Amino acid sequence: MKHFGKIVTLTMSIAMIAGSAAAVMADETAYPVTYSQTLDGNDYDFEIAQAPEKAVSMSQATTEMMLALGLADKMAGTAFLEEEIYEPLADEYAKVPVLAEKWPSYEDFMAAAPDFTTGWAVPFTQRAIPAADIVKQDIPIFVPESMRSTDATLDTLFDDLLFYGEIFDAQDAAKAYVDAEKEKLEQVTAKLEGLDEVSVFIYDSTDDDDQIYTAFEGYTTNLLKLIGANNILSGKGVDATWDYANWEEVIASNPEYIIICDYSTSIRNTDDFDEKVAKLKENPALADIDAVKNDNFVRVRLSEITPGVRSVDALVRLAEEIHGVEIDEAEEAA
Repeated sequence: MKHFGKIVTLTMSIAMIAGSAAAVMADETAYPVTYSQTLDGNDYDFEIAQAPEKAVSMSQATTEMMLALGLADKMAGTAFLEEEIYEPLADEYAKVPVLAEKWPSYEDFMAAAPDFTTGWAVPFTQRAIPAADIVKQDIPIFVPESMRSTDATLDTLFDDLLFYGEIFDAQDAAKAYVDAEKEKLEQVTAKLEGLDEVSVFIYDSTDDDDQIYTAFEGYTTNLLKLIGANNILSGKGVDATWDYANWEEVIASNPEYIIICDYSTSIRNTDDFDEKVAKLKENPALADIDAVKNDNFVRVRLSEITPGVRSVDALVRLAEEIHGVEIDEAEEAA
C-alpha cells in the first residue's frame, strides 16, 4: 500500500499569456491583455484593451469563479444554472441578471451588450451561440484552461483565476483568493501525510447499454490525487476527461471507494445518490468489490470535482470522509 506524502506543489505561472507573470505581480493590469483560444474548431487571437464592464458568463462554474473574485458589478448577465448556486456566493449571484435558464439566444445575448464572455467551450458552439458569431461582434471569449486540458490540475484552475484578475484589473483580489485557497489546502494535506492512499471509482451514471459515464484524466483525477485518492481508470490510455467505461474494468480494479455524482434537486436532497447506491449494491457482479462490501460510497456534486471554486472545500470534506481525518473550523477558515 502506498503512503500519502507531501504531494502538493502549487505554482503561479500563466504560461499561455506572454509576459503576464510580471503583470500578475503588479497592482494594476498593463493593457492590452492578449491571449489565444481554439473555439468551435477555429483559432482566435483576442486583445482586451481595458477591463470589461459588461461581462456575460455562459456557465455556472465560470459565474462562480467571477463572483468569488468580487466581479458581480462587472457582469451584465449569467446563464445555465445547473444546480443551486454555491451558498457563499448566493448574495452576489442575486445581483447579476439571469439571461436564460440554459443558454440565451443570440438576440438575448447581444441585448445585454456584452464586452466579454466566458464559460465552458460548449456554449460557444452550434449547441448555443457559435464562437464565430460572437467574435464578429468584437466580443472576446475566454474558456478557462482548466476546462479544456486533459492535463489540468488545481494549479491550472488557480492560474485561470489569476488570469480573470488580470483581465478585470482585479489582480489583488484574485491573488488574495488563490492564496487563501492554497493555505486551506495545505491544512488538509498536512493532516494526510503518512496515511495510505486509496483507490476510487467515480460513478456518474449508466447509459441504456450499461456503459458507465466516468472520469478518466484531467482535472477531476488530478484533484483527487491531492488527497491520496487515486482514480482506478487513470492511465488506461483514454485521452479524455470524462467518457464511457465498462463494468469489467471497474471489477478488475477493485476500488476501495466509489465516489458518486449526485444530481438530486438540491444539496439537501439525496434521492439520486441513494438510488445509485441501491443500484450498485443490488448488482451481483459488483458484490465482491471492496467499496461495495464495505459500504464505502461518497457523495459529491459534480460541481465539486470539476473546475470551479468549490474544489478546495470539497477536498476538505472528502479527506474527512475517506481518510477519517478531522479538520477543525479554524483550519477550514485558514
